Amino acid sequence: MYRPKVDPNSLPLRLPRLESLPASKDITEMLQQAQKTPGRRIELSWLRPNTDVNLALVCHVSLQGGEPIWQLTEGLNRALREIWTYPSGDLALILNLVTAECTGDTLPLGDSAMLGGTVPTRVNTNTSSSYSTSFLGLQATTGQRVPVINASRSTKIATMEGDLTDLAVPNLLQSISMGKMTGCLFVDNGQSASELFFEDGTLSHATALDLQGEQAIMELVTWEKGKFYFYRDEKSTLKTIVKRIDVLMMEGLTLVDQSKSLMAAGLKMEAYIDKKVPLLSEQDFEKRISKGAPVDMAQQKAFYLQLDGCETLFDLLRKRPMVKKEWVPILFNLLNCDLITINKKSAKDDRTAGLESTAIDVVAIERVNKMLARPDTGIMSYPSFHYFLEQEFQRHKLYQTPYSVIIFEMWNWHNNQLQPLTPSSLQEACTRIKSATRSLDLFAHFEALSYVILLPNTETPAAAMLAHRILEMLRMRQLGPDSNADTLALAFGVAGMPEDCKDTGLLLSAAKASKLVAQRNNYPIVMFKDMQNPTST
Repeated sequence: MYRPKVDPNSLPLRLPRLESLPASKDITEMLQQAQKTPGRRIELSWLRPNTDVNLALVCHVSLQGGEPIWQLTEGLNRALREIWTYPSGDLALILNLVTAECTGDTLPLGDSAMLGGTVPTRVNTNTSSSYSTSFLGLQATTGQRVPVINASRSTKIATMEGDLTDLAVPNLLQSISMGKMTGCLFVDNGQSASELFFEDGTLSHATALDLQGEQAIMELVTWEKGKFYFYRDEKSTLKTIVKRIDVLMMEGLTLVDQSKSLMAAGLKMEAYIDKKVPLLSEQDFEKRISKGAPVDMAQQKAFYLQLDGCETLFDLLRKRPMVKKEWVPILFNLLNCDLITINKKSAKDDRTAGLESTAIDVVAIERVNKMLARPDTGIMSYPSFHYFLEQEFQRHKLYQTPYSVIIFEMWNWHNNQLQPLTPSSLQEACTRIKSATRSLDLFAHFEALSYVILLPNTETPAAAMLAHRILEMLRMRQLGPDSNADTLALAFGVAGMPEDCKDTGLLLSAAKASKLVAQRNNYPIVMFKDMQNPTST
C-alpha cells in the first residue's frame, strides 16, 4: 500500500524523559533546540510528583520569529489536557510556572542561581514580550481556583460560609477550633483576602495581605466586615503558627480595642499626625509614655520623632513600614498619653508666600505627557516606561538608592470569565491609582494586558503597602455604572532593586512571577522575597 512520506521535521522532537522535575538547564536546552529548528515543536516530559500522570512541556519558535511559545499539557493521546500556553523568552518565568504547577511552590533553591545571572534567563527575540493567549488561559495553572482576588473560590463549594457582621473573627476561629475541623478558612473583606489552615481544630498556617503566621492573625482580627468560606479537608504543608488560638485571640482583642479607639479619635490613613508639644524633652517623653501600654520604648521614640504634622499616616508607614501589630499600640499610647494630635490638614507652613512664582509651561508638559502615553487610554506606554526604568537603574548605580516595581492586572469577573474594564471604569481606576501615588511615581502600561508602577527610592515593604492602599481605593466603591466593586478582579506582584535582584530584566521577571503566584493562589498581593522564603513569618 502506498503511504506518503512524513517529513520528520513536522514531528515533535521529544527530548529524553526526565526522572524528576525540569531544572533550568532543561528549559535552556529546550529553547536552544527550538531556535535551531524553528517551526518544530520541542517536547520534554516527566511524571507529576507522587503520581503516574504524564506532564509535557512543549516549546515552539515560529518561522516568522517572535517570542517562543510554551505549552504545558497533562495526560496522553486522547486524554491530553492543556494546562496553560504562554509566549515568553523569560526562562525564569517559564521554570517558575512549571514548578508552581507541579509543587505549588516557586523558585526552588536548586534553580535559584538561574535568577542570579549564572544562566541567561532572557533571550533577545527583538520583540516586546506580550500575551498571545488570553488571561483566562493562565487559570489552568491551578485547575481549582480562579487566580484573582474576590472570585471567592467560586469554582468550589464551601461547607460553611457566612458574614463577619454576624460572626466575628475571634468567635469564628474558636468555633472551628472547638469543632476540631480540618480545612481552609478563606476570608474576603472586599479589599483583601486571608487564608487559614486547620488540622483537627489546630491552626497551623495563616496568611493575610502579604503577612504570614501570627502577624496575619493580628491583621485578620481587626476585620469587622467581609465574607468567610470554609473548605473542608484542604491542607497546607507550611507551619507558621505556634501559639494556641485562645492566646492569639487575647492578643488580638487588645489590638481590636486599640484600633477602635484610634478610629473614634479620627485616625485614618489620610490623617495628619503632629506632636502636641513640639519641644518636649526625651525625659518628659519617657515619663509620659510610661503611663501607656507596654510597648518597646525605642520604637515609640523613633515613631514620635518623625512626626511633623506634614505627613499622613500612610506617608509615615510608607517611609517606615510597620505591621498593624506594631504601629497601632504605638499610636494608641501616643494618643492616650496626650502626646499627639490627629488632624485633617497638613501643618506645613508656606515659606514661599512672599515670592512671585516663575511661569511654568504647563501646556508643554502636558504635550510631552501625551507623547509618552498611549492615545487609547492616556496611560504611559510600555516603551516609555522602559526609558524611565533605565533612568532609575542608572540613578541606582550612581547613588545606591533602592527602587521597586508593582506589576498588576485589573479585570471584571462576569459570567465566570474575566473581562477588560470599560474605558470609563479604567479612567476612574487610573484617577484613584494616581491619587494614591506620589508625583515622582510612574504609572504605565506593562506588556499587553498588565500595568506597572515604578517607585523611586522605595523598598519593597513600602511598595507592598502602596499596593494595599491602591487595592483599598479601587474596591471602596464601584468604578462606574458598568463596574461592580464586588466583581473587580485584581492581582499584584512586587519586586525591588537591589533587594531581589541587580538587573532590570530580572526585576520585571520577579514582579511578573509574583503576580502569577497571586493569580494562582487567589492572594491579592505577593512579594517576590516571600516566594523565595515561603516558610518565614
